This record gives sequence, structure tokens and C-alpha cells, in this order.
Amino acid sequence: MQTTTAEQVVLKSIWRCPSNIAIVKYWGKYGNQLPCNSSLSLTLSNSFTEIELELLKKTSNEAVELEYFFEGTKNEQFASRVSKYLIDNASYFPFLNEYALRINSKNSFPHSAGIASSASAFGAIALAMYDAFYTLNDKPLDAEFYHTTSHLARLGSGSASRSMFAGYAMWGENTAIKNSSNEFAIPVQEIHANFQQMHDAILIVEDEPKKVSSSVGHSLMNNHPYAQNRFAQANERTAKLVEILKTGDYQEFIQMCESEALTLHAMMMTSNDYYLLMKPGTLLAIEKLMNFRKETNIPVCFTLDAGPNVHVLYPNSVKEKVEQFIHTELKSTYKSVIFDELGTGPTCLSR
Repeated sequence: MQTTTAEQVVLKSIWRCPSNIAIVKYWGKYGNQLPCNSSLSLTLSNSFTEIELELLKKTSNEAVELEYFFEGTKNEQFASRVSKYLIDNASYFPFLNEYALRINSKNSFPHSAGIASSASAFGAIALAMYDAFYTLNDKPLDAEFYHTTSHLARLGSGSASRSMFAGYAMWGENTAIKNSSNEFAIPVQEIHANFQQMHDAILIVEDEPKKVSSSVGHSLMNNHPYAQNRFAQANERTAKLVEILKTGDYQEFIQMCESEALTLHAMMMTSNDYYLLMKPGTLLAIEKLMNFRKETNIPVCFTLDAGPNVHVLYPNSVKEKVEQFIHTELKSTYKSVIFDELGTGPTCLSR
């Protein structure tokens, strides 16, 4: 949408980008945000970042003239990070020479909810910025747009590359998967009905910022004693998960999902500078969930991100029973819960 106002806003682009939760985990990177192993994730629906980008007439000679607001408050620290990102990738945004930027950002979830906010944030920034380039050049959105924004999002936050697609997406070169790449993510196309209406209940066990950032965690894989075996394992599991999603095998999915979650935390606990992010509530929720599944044969499982909070995954067919269990038997393990589900990918709200 191109307009002219008293503030000289010449273009506005508003995008909503979801977060995602990896089933096969990406842990360890090299070069410029390149993954040491392939990964596969589930795109969420209700957990998203919304970015309103405004282009204004430039008033300085700075390479990037940017004001960044998070939920109404100016955020200088994140503005510096975004400015560096834009300078590093300025060839995709030639309009930076002519226009200043104002970004208003907000999340649909609490900042410390254990949801990958950097993934949804950089996904939304990449979408809005590249959309501005498309709009200024009168180009309609096309498949190439999402291919390129996946690449651009990855340069800001690795897992953001997977948030460009609905349903399930994979990222990272894998010899068993055609068109896979370290540079961008691709959608996983063939999904059995069993996995087409999945839910993710996010149990907020701890709402304080984690003590070890994901960036530091990734760096500890550089000299990890089990790194190479882990990378090979993740690549094998990514290829296997693509097949599981085709066949609809709940038991194989559950085993894969939970083993990957525990493997991620095992890598943290066996680093040379080891650390532990799980809390008592994490372990209690996992134990209760596994017992519930054993007693009922309901296809429900858990996964974890690089933190203490628990993602409970289950198909729509058992939604009522699982959510009753969460509200009753798991209530003592968490501070709050966010109910989410498989999403349809990014949304353009205005252009």
C-alpha cells in the first residue's frame, strides 16, 4: 500500500509470521547461519509476530535509518541487531538508500514463553522488507518471494527459515530429500490425514529468560564430543520423519518426537561447558504424560525447545481428552498454558 501523509509515509507493509516448533532439532551451526544438520518443524498458528513496516523519506546519510518499537516501546537494542542484519543484506533492499524505516512489532505470546520469538520476528521482518521491494517494483507475490524470504529470514534467525511455510517445513541439506538446502527451507508436501490437524499445547513451566542463549548453545556444538554422530543422526531422522508424515504412523512419530527432545537436552548436558535447562516441572509433566499415554493408548507426545517448557503434541481426534488431562493432571506442573495448532504460514495483512 503506497500512501503520502504529513509524516511522509510512502509505503506500509504489515505481515504476521508464525513461530514453529522443531520435531527434528537444529543444534549447531557454521558460517553465516548455516545448519550442521537438517531439521523438520511444525508451523504454529496462534503464536506469531506481527510487523508493521513504514517507509519514510530519509533524513540522514546513515546506511540504515531505523526506529524499532516493540509493543509500543522503542527498543534500541533490537534496532541495532536489525540494522546490522539489514546492512549485511542490503543488496536485497536497495531502497534503503532512499528511505528511512519505522517498524512496529508485537507478539501474540509472552516474550519469555519458550516460543521462538526471534524466528517469528525475523520471519516477519524479512517478509515485510522484501514485500516493500516487491511493491516498489510492482511485482505480485509469487513462489519465488517465499523462497527468497526463507533465505533472508534464515540470515536473521536460522529456524525462521522454516516459518515461511504452512504445515511442516524442513531446512538443511539432506541427501535423501530432493531440493533440500542449507540456504533456505522447503515445505513438506505429502502429509497423512493423521498429521494434518495437529495441536500444540505449550506448558509454560518457567517464564523467566533462560540463562544460556540459543546462540551460545549452538556454539558449544563446535567442540562437542558427540557432535558428528549427532549431526548424522539428525539427518537420518529428518529423512525418516518425512516418510512417517506420509504414512501416518503415530507410534513412530511419538518415538521420534520424544527422542529428539531428549537428545537436544542431552547435547546441552554433555557439552564441555555443560548446562541444564529442564526444571522439576518439566520432568514431572513428561512423566505424567508418558504414564497417561501408556494407560489410555491416546497418541499424545511431548517435545522441548532449548528451554524448560513442554510442548504437548496431539491430533484433533483426541483434543478433548488431552486438554482435559492438561487442565487437571498436568495443572501442577506449569504456570500457564498456550493452546496452539498447526498453522497456515505467514499472512499479509496490508500491502
